[in-house]
Amino acid sequence: MEENAPGPSTQPEPPVVVNVQKPLNNSSVTQGFIAVISLLPCVISGAILGFTGVSMWNLPLSYRNATWFASLASLGAAGGCLISHSLMNAFGPRGSVLLSHVVCAIGWMLTFSSWTTTNLLVGRVLTGVFVGVVSVAATAHSSECFPARSTARPVVYTAIGVLCVYLAGSLLSYAQTAAVVMVVTIVSFVLVRTFVPESPAWLESRGRTGDAEYSRLKLRLQRQTDAEDGVEPSTRSAGDRSTAAEAIYRRVHQPEIYRPLLALALHLALQQMSGPMVLVSYASQMVGDSGVRVLNGHFVAAVLAAFLVAGALVSTAMDHRESSATLAAAGALTAGVVIAVYNLIRRMFLNRLGSQLLSFVPLLGLIVFSMSSSVGLVPHSPVPRYAAGEHVALAFGYTVAFAVIKCYPYVHAAVGWWVFAVFAVASALNIVYGVLMFSEPESSKQQRNTAAKRSSVGPAV
Repeated sequence: MEENAPGPSTQPEPPVVVNVQKPLNNSSVTQGFIAVISLLPCVISGAILGFTGVSMWNLPLSYRNATWFASLASLGAAGGCLISHSLMNAFGPRGSVLLSHVVCAIGWMLTFSSWTTTNLLVGRVLTGVFVGVVSVAATAHSSECFPARSTARPVVYTAIGVLCVYLAGSLLSYAQTAAVVMVVTIVSFVLVRTFVPESPAWLESRGRTGDAEYSRLKLRLQRQTDAEDGVEPSTRSAGDRSTAAEAIYRRVHQPEIYRPLLALALHLALQQMSGPMVLVSYASQMVGDSGVRVLNGHFVAAVLAAFLVAGALVSTAMDHRESSATLAAAGALTAGVVIAVYNLIRRMFLNRLGSQLLSFVPLLGLIVFSMSSSVGLVPHSPVPRYAAGEHVALAFGYTVAFAVIKCYPYVHAAVGWWVFAVFAVASALNIVYGVLMFSEPESSKQQRNTAAKRSSVGPAV
């Protein structure tokens, strides 16, 4: 018998148990707090887009340069969309948002601290780049990390940002408003950096499995396979989207790439030609252009922003994106027709007193138009499935928005209130096109509903 052999009464060593320390944020309140903080950059995006809504004519700019200032944010957003996937692939969705905060803070600093036209326009472009990056990165992050929270969507927080900047612009000068938003940008950077975890899918794609698991625990997400969801991998995570977008420019000539890309680009173009960004950028001016004469333009703009938030909440409460996009286009069509018909009747039959008494008619039209414009604040696909190169289509949509915002004052000066009829025609075309191109089969709807039920747990924010 060997000297070191264990005797019959020796007990086997107990197995080693490794306990994973879960983050101390398992309550729904903390989960909701993380969702709100992660989408706080979208509030800043709304403030950027709506900055000129009530403050544009207070800027030390000529009429021509003021229209450039109003529109260049959308052009910068187009550039931000184009570089967003490269940033997400290198730094992750959260890292991309943090990096864009630095660019945004510089843009706001140029806006409120400089009196030169060049610096004002450059600052506007830089803040627009922030809008584009956040539109893609925040959407990808919230879709992956908060799939069951219907109000955890960028469009809601973007609309809230528009409302906040309208209220601030009504009380403060443009420089003071810009300074306040810059401070909020810095605070947002600190909060996102401190509390919001990175995308688990992106962490796994970089081989950081432990960090990915910790991020899931912090977000209370469950690991799921693609077979359980019944959807393609590229529809589910920011990491997969970034990987799929790497070769988009090399494969753009292939039909499976350019056909859905062109279809989505045309939809977004028609959506922006119906005027949602115009209302946000020229809110107080559009109040007078529509025929409202008895109320202060700044007050009406703030009211319209409140209805913009209400429209965003309604659109996010609808599970079917196609239905919300069609309903928004129908609302814009109705508003355009109402405003155009009212102005036609006013020109033909009404005197000044009658126009003032019936000013509630175009005001109601603007309210409907504002609620419908919420869908166009953050351009996105009308169907939940992800198309390769979607960020390129989003960039095209922002480019069309830039052209529409730039041209609106000149078109209105040339044709007057008929511009609202043009918005109505674009909305009608968008409805027809959306029904023809983006109708979703019943089987896909059932799979999507099943995946939504399995994806996560927890109440809405």
